[in-house]
Amino acid sequence: MPSRAICVGGAVSYEYLIFPAIPADTDAEHQRAHQHHESSRLTIRAGSAAFVARLLHAAAPQWGLDVSSPALQHPASNCLTHNASSIVDLAVKKPSHQTSLRWEVVQLRDIDRRPIWHSPPLEQAPISGVSTVVLTGSGDAFQDVEPALDFLQKVKPKFIIHYMTRPLAKGRLWNIIRNGPMISDGPPDPEHLAVIIDADDLRAEGINLSRSLSWEATAEDFVLNLGSNGRLDTLVTCPNLIVRFGNEGVIHHRGRDAVDPKLYFQPRQMEKTSDHMIGTASAFVAGFAIGFPNGDKGIRLGLAAAQRLTDTGFEQNTIDQSPDYPVHSIMEQLDSRQKISTVSVPSSRISSGDSFTIFDTLTGDVSEVARQIVTAGPDKALSRCSVRCFGDLQSVDRTEQESLGSIVDTMNERLESGIPAPTCIGMIGPVGSGKKFVAKNLSEQVGQKWPVRRLTYNARVVGVDDLTNACHTIRDNAADGFLTVVSFENCEALLQTQRTLLDEFVSIMRHGAFKDGGQERKVGRSLLMFLVNRDTSFTESTSTPTSSAFSAQSRVDDAHLLDNLHGVVELSGTNSTGPDDRLFPIRRALMLRQLLRERHPHLEVNGTIKIEDSVLHALLFVPSYKHGLRSLEKIVSTSRLSGRTKFDVSSLPPEEQIALHVDGRTFMSYLRSPRLPPALRETLAEGLFESYKKQRILMATTPERKKEIASDPAMADWDELSGIYKESTRAQADDIPRKLRAVRCFMLREKRGDPLVPIPGFTETELDMLSEMEHERFNAERLQRQWKMGPRDSKQRTTPFLVPWRDLTQEWKDVDRVMVECVPSVLAAAGYYIYRMKEED
Repeated sequence: MPSRAICVGGAVSYEYLIFPAIPADTDAEHQRAHQHHESSRLTIRAGSAAFVARLLHAAAPQWGLDVSSPALQHPASNCLTHNASSIVDLAVKKPSHQTSLRWEVVQLRDIDRRPIWHSPPLEQAPISGVSTVVLTGSGDAFQDVEPALDFLQKVKPKFIIHYMTRPLAKGRLWNIIRNGPMISDGPPDPEHLAVIIDADDLRAEGINLSRSLSWEATAEDFVLNLGSNGRLDTLVTCPNLIVRFGNEGVIHHRGRDAVDPKLYFQPRQMEKTSDHMIGTASAFVAGFAIGFPNGDKGIRLGLAAAQRLTDTGFEQNTIDQSPDYPVHSIMEQLDSRQKISTVSVPSSRISSGDSFTIFDTLTGDVSEVARQIVTAGPDKALSRCSVRCFGDLQSVDRTEQESLGSIVDTMNERLESGIPAPTCIGMIGPVGSGKKFVAKNLSEQVGQKWPVRRLTYNARVVGVDDLTNACHTIRDNAADGFLTVVSFENCEALLQTQRTLLDEFVSIMRHGAFKDGGQERKVGRSLLMFLVNRDTSFTESTSTPTSSAFSAQSRVDDAHLLDNLHGVVELSGTNSTGPDDRLFPIRRALMLRQLLRERHPHLEVNGTIKIEDSVLHALLFVPSYKHGLRSLEKIVSTSRLSGRTKFDVSSLPPEEQIALHVDGRTFMSYLRSPRLPPALRETLAEGLFESYKKQRILMATTPERKKEIASDPAMADWDELSGIYKESTRAQADDIPRKLRAVRCFMLREKRGDPLVPIPGFTETELDMLSEMEHERFNAERLQRQWKMGPRDSKQRTTPFLVPWRDLTQEWKDVDRVMVECVPSVLAAAGYYIYRMKEED
């Protein structure tokens, strides 16, 4: 592999690492156990530009690099004020599958020191052949920027990668490089410049970027607010601006091109509020430098390197047995094929006031995704989507993610601040919307740092004495070091009861105090969850209820309750909230899969749940259950599934029992084979029929068979065709989605790109399988309509083809084959396309 010369220069940090002084010959497990009983030791490691260079040196053999490192000053231990950049307290990491000793960051203390420019000795650097220069730090912050300018003037690289720290976009160095490298044989090329910055530095410069709400909110804030600070206009127009949101996400903004920014993100993670490892930015820069000028490859390698560093922590240096950056562990076999999702951010839509969702962009038909969630699981069906997990609760809906995320942030902030008062959260939703489940998982999410004790009360029967006793229990638990999580169910009853009880609740929520025997006592730190059932008589709004919305329906001033909550979560549940609620099948699918796995785990084989398509269709798409999740649970729990390997129609409870939980007639209509929309059904049926006629004509190779076709009622024009044959062909059209699912495909009306892969046609293996499926469908349809074996006669309902697939003659097998082979062209004529999700590496 030809060498690619890379010079690294810029700011070099000196991290003073303080770690437990444990004898080197002690095994790792004993070192972990005794680390707090020993004295401390100190070692010094060079970071920033020096760490970037070390990483590139380690990657040089694999990637064909010739790396020049910055010259370092001696990090003398008696010169803390002279060269120390930070003091880092380390602790031995918890046991893992690794046997070697590793450390994690416990505390970081930065030392305010202006950085000094470091560059490779020019006499050692291959000046004439340098391809890339990597710069770290801010030019405006260097004690003396002249060496940096002199270095760039002499090297004249083809590409520049600048990891810019605060102050952003200031100083002579930036003014020189912002238009691209100063090459010797022509004007600067802006496309050869990439600037990497951290989102927190943008926030510190006044750019309003949300954190950990949703990736959509982060992307929208970036598009709307990047230009809000006029001083940063040179960053806005930068040809390759790479903004890091921790190890979890990156936005690649191409300021000189009329293209949308590209968001890279971890599908199951959000930007973390703090990073417990130092040097991740340097690891990202090193990975990016390997891939650049291919921006996509560079970003993926950078994210992979940064994540490896975080996962590994500091490891033991083989020379002095002290903590060191895990250089070789990071760069060994580094590749860009990790599971990172990407999506283009529709900047023009966002700027005009529209919002976007990653789910809609990265997935196909909602109904097909819902089916895959139940059968294959959310990890596979939603592998590229942004899914936030709150304990066992998984959320796909952007609005729900942002609501739950903000509530979790509120609870964390109040609990971690040590406020000796309750944190009060409202859970509002219809009966059966999963309020208990959500409350339990949110409390577990925030209660990971404390031992938790739980209490549950029914607000319909609770009295003042019960509430007083609960407050005493909370106080006692707090004294024992426990966080008490109290769930008050059916809290809508508080709005119709005597004012005394509501006043007691308000006093606890507002002042963190209760009265006992005329004496006021503090409740202490606790988490109070108020579960409120909402129906159409309670509020008509689908948004978070306000105090005025409750006032219209209750006999007391319920603003006392709502206005004293620290946060409110509005839950939609299993039922559709209206015509714009496209995601209710997704919510229902997540609940249904969890129910089936908990109650009937034997239905899951190798990660796939066996359930008949018609049963799944009815359970997922019937418009509403009478009691929400409770009704769905009842139908599943009363189904006859013991000892069965598949959830089929015969497993369902009787119709009269189903009718207790859902409209029985509607459910049974969904249970029958699902139909396409009437207009599409008719269009596809006509297309299928034309393909059938063409094949039959090709089969007529003798005068006798041509004469037979001419008199065959099944060969008439569509408008003249018998209703029996029309309905049969319509049923064949209805079966297209099922056949597509059998080969992991689905149909969409719009053209889509990555990660959806267009499928122009089926493979030979797929055609063989689909042809047999078509014949089985034909047999089932004919038998259901009471057709019998015999000569072809539509009036007598007889056909010679009611035989197993293996007994068909080849020419009639070919007819079935043509009927599935034509599906892509028939769908295309109707404006539909076939897609498959890209397979994971």
